[in-house]
Amino acid sequence: MSQGEGRVGARDRGGFDRRSLLKGAAALAVAGGIASGARAAAGGLIDAHSHSWGGDLSRYPMVNGQTARDRDPPDYDIDTVLAREAAIGVSRVVLIQHIGYFGFDSSYLTDAARAHPGTFAVVGAVDDRRADAPEAMQAAKAAGVKGLRLRGVNTASWLTSSVMATIWATAAEENLVLCPLLRDSPDMSDDALVHVAEMCRRYPATNVCLDHMAHVKPGDTRQLDRLLALSAFPGVTVKVSGLNKYDTPPYDRVIPQLVALLAAFGAGRLMWGSDMPVLEREPPNTLQAAFDFIARRAPLDDQQRDFLLRGTAERVFFGG
Repeated sequence: MSQGEGRVGARDRGGFDRRSLLKGAAALAVAGGIASGARAAAGGLIDAHSHSWGGDLSRYPMVNGQTARDRDPPDYDIDTVLAREAAIGVSRVVLIQHIGYFGFDSSYLTDAARAHPGTFAVVGAVDDRRADAPEAMQAAKAAGVKGLRLRGVNTASWLTSSVMATIWATAAEENLVLCPLLRDSPDMSDDALVHVAEMCRRYPATNVCLDHMAHVKPGDTRQLDRLLALSAFPGVTVKVSGLNKYDTPPYDRVIPQLVALLAAFGAGRLMWGSDMPVLEREPPNTLQAAFDFIARRAPLDDQQRDFLLRGTAERVFFGG
């Protein structure tokens, strides 16, 4: 498939009429009528997307000769994560590998998860340029990793890459969630969602979680159609995370997009994440404000909030 082949509308791929969907979804959301048929899991609230870095650099070395001075902020260690999340009432966190700082070594995060059983789930990262990627994935799972990031550079090549084929197949075999980071920088394909859809079609047993709503900006109807079409694949979930990328508090510009995602995926396939500490690099964004968007501001009923703040991430990342 060429990138040009990806330029299809919502009715062409996934059967959605976006205008009708948005109109109906808005009315349902205000009435509290959108909900997944699944049951939210019990347990503490979850931030499904936070980074953490710190510790002894000799034990947890950074890539490319970087030091703590190259990090922003220089430290956001596990104790800080715990304290900041506790302050907003969150007791569990999905820790996300920062590839730019630590490459594909997630040992700082997996060590934290072992030190705090039941508190952290870890999403590591896999290098799709290496033929031994499946073995690396198995080793990551043995270390406690629940999911793996894929950096979405040249996603068109995923469709012909033998390594990527084994990555997607191994993820299904090992019950690991693939977490593509898409459309986040100029070197990433604008047609990435079309390429992901094709991979989901080929590997329907592979679970996929899309970070930051796949960087679909409010008002970008073409990309939103593509994102909504992925709801046709039951294993796809979406993080409502990194809100600073789309608006400033109270994030009202995100509401129509959230409503559309609810109508297409159901609350049981959406989860909230902060993207700390990256979130707070851009004032006035704060962890509290990002949490309040889901907890208090967005037009959600109690069951929907429960899924976004707990149930979905519990099932996807904290399940057996």
